[in-house]
Amino acid sequence: MPFNSHNIDVFEIKPRFKLISQLPTEEIFNRIRQALPQQQNVEGEVKGTHVFLSINKNKIHYWSPYMEVVIEQQVDDASKSFVRCLIGPKQSVWVMLMLMYIAIGVTSFFGGMYGFAKMNLGITSSFLWFIPAGILLFFVVYFTSKYGQKKGRDQMLYLVSFLYHAIDDDNIERL
Repeated sequence: MPFNSHNIDVFEIKPRFKLISQLPTEEIFNRIRQALPQQQNVEGEVKGTHVFLSINKNKIHYWSPYMEVVIEQQVDDASKSFVRCLIGPKQSVWVMLMLMYIAIGVTSFFGGMYGFAKMNLGITSSFLWFIPAGILLFFVVYFTSKYGQKKGRDQMLYLVSFLYHAIDDDNIERL
C-alpha cells in the first residue's frame, strides 16, 4: 500500500497516519525488533506500546524526522492491531518552534494592545507596528518549518517505508 506523502500545501505541522494490521500486537513488536538490527539507516527503540524510530546518527541533519509509533490491540478483535504513527522533528526543534510562535504571539498581542490603548488616548504610538511585524515573523517561522519539513521529506518517507516493510503484512489497511 503506497504512503500518502502529505502534500506540502496541506496545513499539517506533524504528519500522522493510522493503520490496522491483521497481526497481533506482539508479532508486530517482534518484527520491528528483528528488522532494526538489519537496517543501517534507521535506529529505533521499543518502550512499552511505543516504538521510536529515527535516522541513523551519521545521516542525521537538523531537520531529520523522528517517528513515534504506538501499537495497541484492537478492542473489537484481539487478533488485529491498531498502529498510530506521528512524524515530526526532534523534540528540541519542535519546542524551539513552539516557543517562537508563543513569543511572537504574546509580544504582538500585548504590544498591539498597548499601541491601541495609546491610540485611543490620542497619542501616536509605534507599538502598533508589533501587529504587522508579528504576522510577518509568524509566517517566517511557518515557512522555515515547512522548509525543514521538505528537507526531511525523503527521510520521513524512508522511516514510513521501513515501518511498512518491518510489519510486512499484506493485509494492512490505512485509515
